[in-house]
Amino acid sequence: MSDQAKQQITAIFNKIADRYDNASMRYFPFVGDRLVELLQLRPGEKVLDVAAGTGAVTIAAAQAIAPGGRVQAIDLSEKMLDKAWHNLQRAGLENADFHVMDAESLDFRGTDFDAITCSFGIFFLPDMQAGLREWHRVLKPGGRLLFTTFSENAFQPLADQFRQALQDYGVEIPQQAWMRLTSQQECLDLLHDCGFQDPQLVTEQMGYHLNGPDDWWEIIMSSGFRGLLDQLTPEQQGRLRLAHLDDVKKLMTNKGLWLDVETLFVSGTRVT
Repeated sequence: MSDQAKQQITAIFNKIADRYDNASMRYFPFVGDRLVELLQLRPGEKVLDVAAGTGAVTIAAAQAIAPGGRVQAIDLSEKMLDKAWHNLQRAGLENADFHVMDAESLDFRGTDFDAITCSFGIFFLPDMQAGLREWHRVLKPGGRLLFTTFSENAFQPLADQFRQALQDYGVEIPQQAWMRLTSQQECLDLLHDCGFQDPQLVTEQMGYHLNGPDDWWEIIMSSGFRGLLDQLTPEQQGRLRLAHLDDVKKLMTNKGLWLDVETLFVSGTRVT
């Protein structure tokens, strides 16, 4: 991924910010709560939340480190951070600050943070190693990092069916960002190569049943999938939607439409 790709992703997330917080995508707060629980944040700690989005982790972390602790939340999308600020206000919290900032080139001085979080964001970095080395730089000795990424099973078979529907319209599909880091061993090696000690990984299923195909379409329209869909004209999008959701209906059970959100929770520590 190039810097141009990063700019394109930022534009997509600015576009979808207003619809990002919807019930179909409730895996974000589910994972945010679980991430903070695994990280064992303590009152008074200083946390950096990378790729904060609309604040799912920021809010969970701000609650965990109060009183006395503070979160610095960064993202490239200003509109996503605007939503995060409003979400923080609605939660009755004030102990977080929001910055438009590149995760590969932080504006913070070294050894500022007790912990760093990044939920479903690391794979958007053109140079993941550069980002991790920056995060390592600003951690205090003994500071902890925990990031999440999707496993190769996440969103299947729905994602493959959607990609096939796009290919039927001649859309060329590059490797999607969220599929860049799905290997457990690659995650652990990445931390080790960037100076983190005691790398560990926990895999957990964070999925749930959607009410039906329309909920899956809401995810497409409100997530990174949107960038692929927007390559089509509105008329083509309408035809694709009808055909794709008709195909998705075949996956319905008496419980609904299963959304697989198998998640890798990857952690490491800065020792010195």
